[in-house]
Amino acid sequence: MGSKAVFFTGAGGFLGRFILSHYLERDDCDLFLLENGPFLKRLEAFVDSRLPDPEKRKRVKIIEGDITKPDLGMSAPTRDELRDRITHAIHLAAIYNLSAPREISMRVNVDGTRNLLDFLEAARHFRKLAHTSTLAVAGAYSGVFSEDDFDKGQSFKNNYEETKFLSEKLVRERLSTIPAVIFRPGVVVGHSKTGYIEKIDGPYYTFITIKRRLHLVLPDCGRTRCHAAPVDFVTDGFCMLFDKEDAPNGSVFHLMDPNPLLYNDVFDLACERWPGGRLKTLVRVPPSTMKPLARTRLFQRLTGIPWNAFMYADQVIEYKIGKSTAALAKHGLQCPPLPSYIEVLIKYFLDHYRDSDVRRERWWERRD
Repeated sequence: MGSKAVFFTGAGGFLGRFILSHYLERDDCDLFLLENGPFLKRLEAFVDSRLPDPEKRKRVKIIEGDITKPDLGMSAPTRDELRDRITHAIHLAAIYNLSAPREISMRVNVDGTRNLLDFLEAARHFRKLAHTSTLAVAGAYSGVFSEDDFDKGQSFKNNYEETKFLSEKLVRERLSTIPAVIFRPGVVVGHSKTGYIEKIDGPYYTFITIKRRLHLVLPDCGRTRCHAAPVDFVTDGFCMLFDKEDAPNGSVFHLMDPNPLLYNDVFDLACERWPGGRLKTLVRVPPSTMKPLARTRLFQRLTGIPWNAFMYADQVIEYKIGKSTAALAKHGLQCPPLPSYIEVLIKYFLDHYRDSDVRRERWWERRD
């Protein structure tokens, strides 16, 4: 039994499985993984595949629960055992979807975080929480948004942005009793070496549009940047910085490319690197001109770009990440530039975008 015990929510999700893999490779801590009933078998199969050694497997306990319920839906004996054991927690469980209804997003993202904090507050040996926030807490804000910024009076474009903001707000309000480090990943894309991705959205709408040859006339994104980062970089940065015991309570880290490309340049780059090449965009029109059309179901079905994603086309925001970049540099880690791995992303997309298990806008299927 290790002296360090890490409690996970959302370990079965896309980013969760990568972060969990980091801890499965270690033998200095016990792991307690909270998972919702319908997804228990998938998480169990994943852990079993990574830890075939029965002795090593003993230090990982998968617990059925539900973050939307008091005590996280656990039985009293399990709750009491964990409160006496856990020293660290990693909170990943959330609805990561722009289309989810507000009531569902509030229940999972906000009430779920509150329930977790209530549970952790009674943990006897607790030392630190890793809260997974997002760059989207900036909402519709335009300008410079740094690691030190949070409430700038911003409005929100969708329920996801608002509920993740409220979730981070809850964590900030409890810092005096629940020490925490807050991580704000950029738009997480596929693995920079394999291209693996679980869900087609975000920058991948670029690929859908190019695949359908509908990219010759596009909205002019102007100075709007693509704040993406590959999942392997986000994972490495998350784990490195959380494992640093000297990260001050309340530290916020932006995990994203310090030199993101303009979205216009992302389209051009994707066309250049597309197998066999693609003609670049010929005409770019003001987003305001296309917005009435972009709202229509026909436009969304033809282009593959949903309205909730189109709304980001003209949001000019710069994320200041100097502190985060410097902290990662101490460990020899930096975010790879998109041109160095975009071909890998394109290949994986072309090989898998029709796969039935590549989820697209199906927010109800799980809480990642």
